[in-house]
Amino acid sequence: MELSIKTIRSEMYNYIKDNQIVISHFAERAGINPGSLSKIMNGVIPVPVRTLDQITEAMKLEPGALYEIYIYEFFNESSPDWRRCKPLINRCAELNKLDCLDQLVSIVMDNLNYLPMLFDVAEILNNKNYSEAALIIYKKVAESERFQHAERLATCQYRIFKNSLTDNQEINLECATLFEPFIKRLGEAEQLDALKDLINLLMSLHRWDKSKYLAEEMGRIAENLYQQKHKRTHKNPKLTKTEKPLFGYILYSNLILGTISEEKNDFENAINYVTRYEVHDWIVETDESAEATKYQFAEWAKANRYLYRLISGEVSILKEYVEYISSNENEILRALFKIVKAAEMYKLNIDSILERFEQVILNQIKGNGQVGTYTAEIIDDGLANFLADVGSYYTKKGAYRIGINYVLESLAISAKINNTACMVRCICMFEKFRYFIDETSLKRYTTIMTIYEEGLT
Repeated sequence: MELSIKTIRSEMYNYIKDNQIVISHFAERAGINPGSLSKIMNGVIPVPVRTLDQITEAMKLEPGALYEIYIYEFFNESSPDWRRCKPLINRCAELNKLDCLDQLVSIVMDNLNYLPMLFDVAEILNNKNYSEAALIIYKKVAESERFQHAERLATCQYRIFKNSLTDNQEINLECATLFEPFIKRLGEAEQLDALKDLINLLMSLHRWDKSKYLAEEMGRIAENLYQQKHKRTHKNPKLTKTEKPLFGYILYSNLILGTISEEKNDFENAINYVTRYEVHDWIVETDESAEATKYQFAEWAKANRYLYRLISGEVSILKEYVEYISSNENEILRALFKIVKAAEMYKLNIDSILERFEQVILNQIKGNGQVGTYTAEIIDDGLANFLADVGSYYTKKGAYRIGINYVLESLAISAKINNTACMVRCICMFEKFRYFIDETSLKRYTTIMTIYEEGLT
């Protein structure tokens, strides 16, 4: 019965023969009814996925070791049965057998009737944090529906966008560009979450004009939905759920618009936007979650009032601002980002401030810090620029060793996220002060640049 092509039956037969095991003993080891095992080996009945896993374990193989053979044998040679496909898809995801999953989904896609079921499985996997597996399915479903204007296509593109983000800013920009045209095809409620995610990414890439446009759009949609919600008079209104309270998107829109105004040195407008997310008397909701959201925005408003006053030239409040942020650990680093900028603009001495919060900075460099609710993309970009600013601050004071250490930390992060503008800045500073640099720093510089260049090839 030696077969030239590997099948599940041939693998079982060879294992039993090579190990001189009685079939009934093998069935007992696998926890399978001997009669059922006999039917499987004789090709009378197909092998369920759960039984295949039991057989694999009994053969002392790695979980999923027989999936490739199983897919070829049962799905390439016959029409796929969804009742067998679904559990195998789930198991491939659980075991991270992504090549097998890709092969299986490609076969299943031949029957377009299975598209809705594949999409539903991807949603479940995505919610369970099997994002790589879900991404494979989303891409294939999106490809099959690329000429459609269905909301499902837009949702796939949204999931692809979120699951494709990396440390690399160039890749992230490409992801944003590919996804943006699909936002308006989403339902209005999901548009809010998509806009929030896209804005956060674009902010990290310093795309201020695009971020402003999208933030205004998010605010408009959220205001419309909020008015509709509270104009309803009938009971149990059917409203699409959003990730955050509806009013939160309105407040967040103004927070973003204030941040963009500050980045453009329009401090008057920045402070005007603070009022818009600081005043909450128009908000109907009073439950615990709503109150927590209001409190968070009130805290951001307070911190940003200090910040905008400082950065606009009111340097007398620096000490008061530092004392305020010292009691709010999640906001310390972001405040330091701007304090260093203010020091450069207004020639301030901030040695004591940098020394006071040195451990906060080191924790963030090591990846142990947290900066409020800001996304990783925003923080990595902000941290790279901040460290370069600190390096510049110290080198201008003649503290070259300290300054260059910060420059190298910035260069390492900039190389990781492919922030070429910040890299060029760091390289220029390094070369400018090369005469003052010790051997250890020179070696680290060479290592960072070598790793970066190797990553490009």
